[in-house]
Amino acid sequence: MPYCRRSGREAVPRSCVRVCLRRLVRRRRRDDHRGRFRGCIDGRDHGSDHRSATAAATSAGGNQPKLLDLLGAAKLSEYKITYKITASGQGAEAMSGDQTWYFKPPKSRFDFSSTFGGQKTTISFFSLPDGSYYCFGGAGQPVSCLSVGGVGSPLDQNAAAVTQRQLIESPDKFGANFTETKTIAGQQALCYAVTGAAGTFSTGTFCYSKTGLALLSTFSVQGASWTMEATNVSTTVPDSDFTLPAKPIKP
Repeated sequence: MPYCRRSGREAVPRSCVRVCLRRLVRRRRRDDHRGRFRGCIDGRDHGSDHRSATAAATSAGGNQPKLLDLLGAAKLSEYKITYKITASGQGAEAMSGDQTWYFKPPKSRFDFSSTFGGQKTTISFFSLPDGSYYCFGGAGQPVSCLSVGGVGSPLDQNAAAVTQRQLIESPDKFGANFTETKTIAGQQALCYAVTGAAGTFSTGTFCYSKTGLALLSTFSVQGASWTMEATNVSTTVPDSDFTLPAKPIKP
């Protein structure tokens, strides 16, 4: 097959042009045909430049961050997030309600409410550089704080929190496929279908911001179903949020 190229002032034969055009039609490539035609004239492949630019644009807009990368960013992110937790089955209903998580490395705080005997009690758990503390109080009752060094967090009973911790601490043990992008609590969320590791959930849907903030978790574990969805998000947390509301009592 002849190769069409202009040499000096030599005219390009019409037969050469026809051959090039037939070649383009047969291949049915998604190229810039006009650029290909110019290539028949001056010997340059203008279409390849067009393909490279298109591929680069598609890559930049179509590729989403890996869940592994988002979970890595979560370890360093500063945030205050209020979640609505809905749980059912195996007694998990007691964990339903609103929770607020504060995180500003190395400080963290978790607020949640529970109702016993018709009385609502608010509990805050502080993890600070100088120790761990519980602070609690009910309606009309003064707030008290206890130093609880070596005692686990109350969130150990919250499967939604435990699952988030497992994902962040051992992300390589989970499989994940990107599914969609949605808006949650005013934040752009990247959502993934996640396959659980042994001893955790089997499958679930987890959505994160690009900085690793957990915005939505939906999964089942040990016969209970859990949904944790962010309702309010702040990416700045003042140091005053980690000040104990009362002098701690040592055990």
